[in-house]
Amino acid sequence: MPCLFIHTNVEVADSSVFLSCCSSGIASALGKPESYVMVKLSDNQSMLFAGTDAPLAFLELKSLGLNTTQTADLTANLCTLIQAELGIDSSRIYIEFAAPERAMFGWNGGTF
Repeated sequence: MPCLFIHTNVEVADSSVFLSCCSSGIASALGKPESYVMVKLSDNQSMLFAGTDAPLAFLELKSLGLNTTQTADLTANLCTLIQAELGIDSSRIYIEFAAPERAMFGWNGGTF
């Protein structure tokens, strides 16, 4: 059930292609089926980081079973992806990771 939320002040020209790239990238990085991956994009947002509105992004990644040993590699992968696709320098990207308990995440009429 990986969920990636992307908030950025950059306008994404082709959101379908971008979302697809993010979906397959997260599935691959986590070793989970893409059929469980959800990606939400909030682009062209009013945002400020370090006192400037230069291109920036805030990412939230929630995934069952995510542990701290994975976050360094995930950070590198996500920063590379966002920099390549949106031209945002990795120094202007924050990422928040969360690993909810299985009973705290619902899907298909039940929980995991």
